[in-house]
Amino acid sequence: MSFQYLGFATHVPRIDPSLTIYIAISVACFVPVLLWGLLKASCLHSRQHKPQGCRKLGLGGKSYLADELDERYKGAVAGQHKGSATWRVKSLWIYPVKSCRGVELETGTVIGTGMEYDRQFSFAQLSSKFPVSAKTPREEKATHTWKFITQRTLPPMATIKTEVWVPDSSSPTYSEWHPNIRSGGVLVIKFPHIQCEEGFMGKVKDLLALVFAQPEREVHIPFNPTQEQISDKGYAVDDMEIWKDKPRSLIIASTEKEDRWIQELRSYLGITNHFALFRVSKDDQPREVYRCAPRKDKLGYQPAVGFQDAYPLHILNLASVRDVGDKLQQGAPPLSARNFRPNIVITGGGAYEEDCWKRIRIGVYQYYVSCRTVRCLLPNVNPVTGKRHGSEPNRTLKDFRCIDAGDPRNACLGMQMVPASEDSRIKVGDEVNVLETGEHLYIKQ
Repeated sequence: MSFQYLGFATHVPRIDPSLTIYIAISVACFVPVLLWGLLKASCLHSRQHKPQGCRKLGLGGKSYLADELDERYKGAVAGQHKGSATWRVKSLWIYPVKSCRGVELETGTVIGTGMEYDRQFSFAQLSSKFPVSAKTPREEKATHTWKFITQRTLPPMATIKTEVWVPDSSSPTYSEWHPNIRSGGVLVIKFPHIQCEEGFMGKVKDLLALVFAQPEREVHIPFNPTQEQISDKGYAVDDMEIWKDKPRSLIIASTEKEDRWIQELRSYLGITNHFALFRVSKDDQPREVYRCAPRKDKLGYQPAVGFQDAYPLHILNLASVRDVGDKLQQGAPPLSARNFRPNIVITGGGAYEEDCWKRIRIGVYQYYVSCRTVRCLLPNVNPVTGKRHGSEPNRTLKDFRCIDAGDPRNACLGMQMVPASEDSRIKVGDEVNVLETGEHLYIKQ
């Protein structure tokens, strides 16, 4: 109106309303994409290149458990071998960092402590609220102990991804002198990560994180550091309490040392105490396994574990998982074998047939089935989302699976095993033969 009043209206270009709409739509689409690009670019420093001289351990395609909810796994699986039900290995798993996401394998090596690369690392927090250093005298540490943590109390640990990269002599970047090779490979840890920034950009990134997938923080760690690497990186040694054991272990990273990435992970998990990543120390006395396990005079070696709870191997029958899943209360999410964090998932026979196994052969190697696996609340945690269900499957399991007189108040599912030799191989598809059956009596820790 003012342009017309001043006589300038004829000199002002008219904008086509359709062009205005086009510009508005373009800006509305372009700005989020631009901001998303800025968010990704700002997180590039958190992403690492593939470890030189190594290949990634694990499956290249979809999981062998992708069809685990198929109806045929509810009972004996006919047709696995010459038309009859035959036990076979369906899926293999290792968990490089205790209670973090696992790595599925096609083939694996079994050593005296279980699957190679399994549970060699564990996160822990100081049990008291005041800080101490690794050099503090042991007397002062009596009430100040590093204690392992798991999904039992911190369900979001399920979202921490792990990878194992092993030396590969066919790699063009392979060199026997490269640190990755000398340390026997690289552990990669990934977890959801948002840069903590103040001001406008911090608010923009927080907003975009709600719209787009969260960026990941990626950390590379020597899998089995040499003495030289331990010295160069300043890795300390301290006791870490895991159940009734206190093995001397390497501290790989700690909030006491102000390692940036582990401070970020502590914030993500909501931990307030000092927080650290420990590794099994090859120089320390191993955590030998007794209780229900066979002894050295029978095996030729005494079974031991890394950071497993109790035994070297855990085997799980998919038919048993499916039967429990069918009994869950209405509204409970589908139950996966992954909820129970097995090393070996098998199919072939009916549900719970494994309860009485004492000795089996997988492929050409023998294993002693030591006892039943007593279940805690950890299977209530969704292995993908890290969300814990309020009651299932624990409630249903306790309704009908408190079957072992050694621990009559807790439910059992799956079996704990010990390898008959310290060096064996296992692969998906291996036939499982039951050599001996009998009664089991669980012995508590």
